[in-house]
Formats: sequence, structure tokens, C-alpha cells
Amino acid sequence: MALVFVAGNAADVFAPDLAKAIDAGLRNRFPALAAVRGEPYRSDPVEGIGWPQLQTRVMRTIEAAPHLSGLDAYQSVYLPLRFEIVEQIVIPTVADPFEAGSLDALLDELHLFAAKASLPTDDVELMQLAAKYLEDDALFDTDLDIQTYVQLFLTAKQAAAHRVGLWIDSSSS
Repeated sequence: MALVFVAGNAADVFAPDLAKAIDAGLRNRFPALAAVRGEPYRSDPVEGIGWPQLQTRVMRTIEAAPHLSGLDAYQSVYLPLRFEIVEQIVIPTVADPFEAGSLDALLDELHLFAAKASLPTDDVELMQLAAKYLEDDALFDTDLDIQTYVQLFLTAKQAAAHRVGLWIDSSSS
């Protein structure tokens, strides 16, 4: 399974009816959530196994990362709001609760992890690291946690700049 991180709206990830239901559920729980339109930013695909590998590495490196470690790579979003804990939102047409984390808290956690793990946070350095894995066939399927980190961080920065959600799209296979 591949993952793609999307900076945008529910409609950029889900079918129209489901996107409307998700938007309604999120706005009910987070009334301050603003509707924003624009072109979505999509990360390069990463292997799905990179997500739990990144979560494990982060938890071994820093004391706490509740927003990074608290979301599954399934039906989840980081919202451009600050709140303390990952929220589970019940969407009437969806079997499992939808998980919402704070984009602001995620960025804090990524910066702290990067500082402790000596990883880049600058856009140019992140893109250079991404290119290294894409261009070298011998590295393509290695360090999946770092590849996931790079794509997540680049997308989080885009989402923050445009004040949109960062969605984890696990349907991109």
C-alpha cells in the first residue's frame, strides 16, 4: 500500500458525498475550521510501512509525539488548528471514527524530532534528500521512515502555509 500526503480539503481525497460528510463532522467538532479552496499539494508516494516505521523512530528519539504517533494512516487528517490531543470524530456514513490531529502540534513534533535525529527541516535540503532516494535505485526501498518523514514534512509545510488540512491518503495504490 502506498501513502500520499495531501495538503488540501476533504474533496481532494474523498468522493464528493463522503467529503461533505467528513467536512460536516469536522466543522461540528471544530467550528473555527475555515473553508479554503485552492489547488491541493500532493506528496510523492511513500510505502505504507514507512508510516509506522517513522512513528516508532520518533518515539525512540523524543519523549512524546502524541500527534505524530496518535494517528493511523487511514481516515485521518491534521487540521490547521492547535489542540492538545488527537480527536476521534464520528462520521455517520463511515464505520470507523475519523482521526484528527493538530497540524501546528505535528510541525512542533517534526522539528523536535529533526533536531534530535540530525535531519533537515529546510525545504531545499528536504527536497534534496527526497531526490536522493528517488534517483538512486539502490536506496529506493531503504530508510522508508526517512522517506516518509521528508514527504510528511514537505506537505505539512504546504498545509500550514495555505492553512488547509494535511490528509493521509491511503487509497493511492
